[in-house]
Amino acid sequence: MKILIVDDDVRRYAKLTESLGDRGVGREDIKIVPCVHDARHELEAVHYDLLVLDLLVSLWPEQDPDLQHSIDLLFQITEGDFLKKPGHIIGITGDMEFSSEAIKNFDDYTWRVVEYSESNDDWVNQINHCIDYLLSRNNIGEPSIPAHQIDVAIVCALHSPEYDQVVALDWNWTAPRPLDDITFVQEGHFFSNGKKITVCATYTSRMGMVSTALKTASIINLLRPKIVGMCGICAGVRGKTQMGDILFADPAWDFQSGKRVGDSENTSFSIAPHQLQADSGIRSHVEQLRAHRSEFVNMADGFKDAPRIPDLHIGPVASGSAVLADGEVVEEIKKQHRNLIGVEMEIYGLFAAVDGSSLPKPKMFALKSVCDFADPDKSDNNQVFAAYTSAQTVRLLLERFGDRLV
Repeated sequence: MKILIVDDDVRRYAKLTESLGDRGVGREDIKIVPCVHDARHELEAVHYDLLVLDLLVSLWPEQDPDLQHSIDLLFQITEGDFLKKPGHIIGITGDMEFSSEAIKNFDDYTWRVVEYSESNDDWVNQINHCIDYLLSRNNIGEPSIPAHQIDVAIVCALHSPEYDQVVALDWNWTAPRPLDDITFVQEGHFFSNGKKITVCATYTSRMGMVSTALKTASIINLLRPKIVGMCGICAGVRGKTQMGDILFADPAWDFQSGKRVGDSENTSFSIAPHQLQADSGIRSHVEQLRAHRSEFVNMADGFKDAPRIPDLHIGPVASGSAVLADGEVVEEIKKQHRNLIGVEMEIYGLFAAVDGSSLPKPKMFALKSVCDFADPDKSDNNQVFAAYTSAQTVRLLLERFGDRLV
């Protein structure tokens, strides 16, 4: 059990901490923070079974406390989607009359407020009754939410050149290790604005959506990453993209999904695409990357004989189970989404695996770069440059914004 207490007066919780130890809740499972800012930071990263929130609390350390700060945090937890929702919330105050405005908000969300007192332990007993219930609920086999073991997992479809470009990033990679009989990863870490971000990378045994979905589901089950991403190479839509451009897929779908229908003379294919969207928070940060043009200039400078400075595009990317090289199929796929920017073989498989996973679901994204246009001029000459720009854009995204995204 993990407990978060938001209160700038640590001393008042000595008796509660002692009684929790008697119930098997260790001190390492109790986190006490002095302000709402620190509480938000904790709730972004960790799922807590119980939140004890002082009604009169400051926004930042050493600032004056205000009832509005606890009201705002309660609203963000209950109505928002960027904080991990605690299993239970208890408000605490030393003055029920003074805190009546905040208490009403707790009542509206059916959460209890207890009154702190230095002269008796009633408030300690009330919190312990709640903890006893939470512990008993877990003891009867109610499923608990698995803990995250890693921040970011990167899945590639090809060892070369896609995976090679990921592990070429300066991210302190270890040697490959097995997670089970068939899943091997390399693990590393980097820093984003002072925060350490852990990462693993793997590649699939075969190209395609099925192999990608199986590998992604295995990584999610074994490591519970906070973010799952894919990078590599793809075909771009001629006229909308150029060689080496990076495509952020949103949405993705299987362009071959549907039903073949017909009569005695004619047959046709009835499209039934199931579109899945990338994480909206990651998308908004990718949008910010486009303003940093100098980063893409540096990216091109870092590749020997780079053909051009790549651009970053955001838009629909379709997945299919066959390599395309005739140019005509792309024109057919464009009828499914007029804003189509790319076609490839794996992204929908990764998105489907994440979408079908149990809690805690990771955030998902895919950044692939254009190496051809799925037409008769298709060749493998630009694959390394495309894999390079894709991996470098993932690096740029995570190193610049990883502290916020995880």
